[in-house]
Amino acid sequence: MVKPTRDLRTRLLAASSGINDWEARELNHFVDLLERCLTLNPDKRITPTEALRHPFFTHRVHATTR
Repeated sequence: MVKPTRDLRTRLLAASSGINDWEARELNHFVDLLERCLTLNPDKRITPTEALRHPFFTHRVHATTR
């Protein structure tokens, strides 16, 4: 299998110019979660439990409770 020349992270970051540091950090967490969810090999794919502990969710919960 050939990996695309522009991965998901590259495409999203290129389309997100002008965002602040917090938004960039959240975008990076989101992209990481998506990449781990979409991993083709089920042995390497993130589990639902691991996904719920991912910083995309845990960081957002802490950020909204402050």
